[in-house]
Amino acid sequence: MVKVQRPNLAEAFKRDLDLIKVFANLLISLNFMSYLRLDEAVSELDKIFNEELDYRYEASNTRNMRKTLKQHKIYVPKIYNKYSKRRVLVMEYIDGVLASDYIKVLARDPVRASQWQDENDFDPEKAGEAMFISLLRQVFEDNLYHGDLHPGNIIFLRRSKVAFIDMGSVGSLDRELRVTYNEYTNALSDGDFAKAANYIVRFAVDIPRVNLPRVRAEMSSAIEIWSSKAQLKGIEYKEKSFGGATAELSKVIAKYGIPSNWTFLKLTRSFLTLDGALQYLLPEFDFFKTSKKYNRQADRRALKQSLDPKSIRTSINQFFDTISEYNNLVLPELRQRTIAFELTSNIFALLLVIGFQSLAYLLLITEPVAVYSFLYQHYFKAIEPIHTQLAEEFFKQIPHLPYLEWIGIFILIGLSARILLAGAKVLERKDFPQ
Repeated sequence: MVKVQRPNLAEAFKRDLDLIKVFANLLISLNFMSYLRLDEAVSELDKIFNEELDYRYEASNTRNMRKTLKQHKIYVPKIYNKYSKRRVLVMEYIDGVLASDYIKVLARDPVRASQWQDENDFDPEKAGEAMFISLLRQVFEDNLYHGDLHPGNIIFLRRSKVAFIDMGSVGSLDRELRVTYNEYTNALSDGDFAKAANYIVRFAVDIPRVNLPRVRAEMSSAIEIWSSKAQLKGIEYKEKSFGGATAELSKVIAKYGIPSNWTFLKLTRSFLTLDGALQYLLPEFDFFKTSKKYNRQADRRALKQSLDPKSIRTSINQFFDTISEYNNLVLPELRQRTIAFELTSNIFALLLVIGFQSLAYLLLITEPVAVYSFLYQHYFKAIEPIHTQLAEEFFKQIPHLPYLEWIGIFILIGLSARILLAGAKVLERKDFPQ
């Protein structure tokens, strides 16, 4: 496959973008629809403009996604670097059927589409579920997702396999946004609509003076209505899709003029464009069942990764790097400060020692709570005999975390406590000689 940029395309795009900038600046100066944050939208378009017209970006994205999607059993064509330039992209030919062509045939001649499925051992539901789960995995585990999965960028292969093409638009999230989005999807799949609404509010930027309890209540109500529809048979796909839930929430956001987070909107667009194919592959799509299936798979991958010798070595190396950093940076600083304490007031140093020790003991006390939370989320049967209603009310409020993140929390608690106690000992030894 060869992708060649049309002559004068850059100039045409630039003219359109300049026109958009003029229009956007006019609206900004009039303070009209300020919640859309049009300045950020224009910056995002500027970035897209530069990347879409330089095929070297797409070549790099394709190479990276070829590595990650291989683990998903989704094919990405190979790039021929020797022949690929700024305006020419040469890639491996894929022997398959574009999802857009399949959809056209399915609409015009369902019998012919069914024959093709039989001849190529293609199960639409299996392929659709694989793509939806892959996009979740791209977002939450790889942190590199395809931003434009419309039917023209999806190729159906034999035995229910799929290939993704056109990596001109890819995205990633900072850790905080990724965790928040993960919690939002988990809250949706668990049916905790109030919590899902809370996480959506956290996506907002510069929240205006609105009645937040009312906003949350309306969001929760909108999600609940979506959930009721999503579990009914015979409902149109767009009314029960994952993108449909976010669309309902967006209506409430627009109603109250809450500023948009363009990174969140770009991610939402990825799921909405994928809906263009999924509505024909998964007419009876069950978001709750599919998302829980993904969570089980993700937990197994996290557990397997945590037990992998390479991952263990990395964790150990990080631990010793932290110790080394403590010895080289923190400890000398503490000692330097103790000299100043000697010259001023040993009473203050004593209070600091007590403070260090108190914080260390507080951290150690939280360790059993963290362990119980971990068991509650991942191995509930182990604590079920001692679990009470009071404990249920408390621990269900704690955000769901992947297996590996809990391991990191345990290491962090133990390490922090040890550092605080070590600091206290240094201060005691320096300020209160026997």
